[in-house]
Amino acid sequence: EGYPDTHPLVVTVNASTIVPPGLKKKLEKDLGKAATDVIAGTYQQVHAVFSQLVTFVDTNKFVPCWKELRQCVDMISKDTSGSTIKIDDTKGLIKLRLKAGKYYYGCSIVIDDGYPSTARIEDYGTASRLSMSATNFPPKIEFILTSQAKELVRRMQDGMSSDAALQMSNPIRIPKNLKDDKKEPTKVRLTRDVVKGLKKDTETLKQVRDLRQVDSETKQGDARVKTHKAKERKDARRAVAKITKSEIESDQTAEAKERQWQLEEKARIEGYNFTDFDGRNPQPSLLSLVTFLVNKIQRLPDERCPVCTELTLPSDPTKLKALYVSASEAKTDKEKKARREARKLRPMRTYCGCWYHYKCLDKFMTEPPFGAACPSEGCGRRVYHPDWPGDIKEHERAWANKQARQREIADAALFL
Repeated sequence: EGYPDTHPLVVTVNASTIVPPGLKKKLEKDLGKAATDVIAGTYQQVHAVFSQLVTFVDTNKFVPCWKELRQCVDMISKDTSGSTIKIDDTKGLIKLRLKAGKYYYGCSIVIDDGYPSTARIEDYGTASRLSMSATNFPPKIEFILTSQAKELVRRMQDGMSSDAALQMSNPIRIPKNLKDDKKEPTKVRLTRDVVKGLKKDTETLKQVRDLRQVDSETKQGDARVKTHKAKERKDARRAVAKITKSEIESDQTAEAKERQWQLEEKARIEGYNFTDFDGRNPQPSLLSLVTFLVNKIQRLPDERCPVCTELTLPSDPTKLKALYVSASEAKTDKEKKARREARKLRPMRTYCGCWYHYKCLDKFMTEPPFGAACPSEGCGRRVYHPDWPGDIKEHERAWANKQARQREIADAALFL
């Protein structure tokens, strides 16, 4: 009543199920101001309000993730370690600088126009495009953090929940030779390689049969006299031994590939069903991404080795950098020795997500209980790392052989 002479246009946003409360309040304030800025007594207020609304939607790339963005800003603002966040709504750009003690991790996040998916198929998997800009973490640690963060975004665009995407994005994989405790029937794949392998095995068996016949064949009527000369029989035995060794190595390689396929097939069926996660139902990933980075980076300097319970990372970033001296940088014998000693204290992340010192992890994996359960409080999961075999039996055999050698040395010393 009184519009437009005595009362300006009243703007109310009613799409409460779509527009977050914070954005609703901002829109009502900005659009109301646009109406009051128009000269009283004219009928241009509606046009001004719609123009302001269209401009806001067209230029502010944070509209699809407004609620997530506000939660991210609140999260960083409550941080007491000095972390900062800067945003540019026209570019959809977020600049983060996360700090934990003397360590820092700077990165930028760009929101895609098609968020929570991507506007172009070429950009698939980068709805929240992460780029590391500066850090004093060593490259290996930075790569673990950044690669998992990017994979988290990609899997959420596929349609995974935040928890499932976090689990599946783990850069440390279960080893190829993992054997499931459950005795499930083995799937057999009849592929072209399998058929070729069967044909090759048949030919090899025929070849071995002929060679053994050369070694054992006797003259007719006298079983004590061999048909072939001693050198021919010796060469035949050597050929059989060589073929046997070659076939064993070939079979072991094929079995390893098959076990890997079995493992990947099981993981795909249980945790990554392509019919469900094909990108048709992308999930918002910005809040999950920022939360992951904040939690991992702020916790990392305080992580303690589950074996020795000491801090895994030194408090001084320069000392951590010294643990990653490359072989090419160590030229003198003294530098090489210092590098070997420093390598023992390198932080190593395992499949369960805990961080160990290299020497502690090596002892934990190669001595009883051979990594059966992570001793970190609240973890208890099986410990895997690609630098050590994943099969406990291999560690048990190596440990038994080591103990046997030590007993032999002790017996020899006692005898002498």
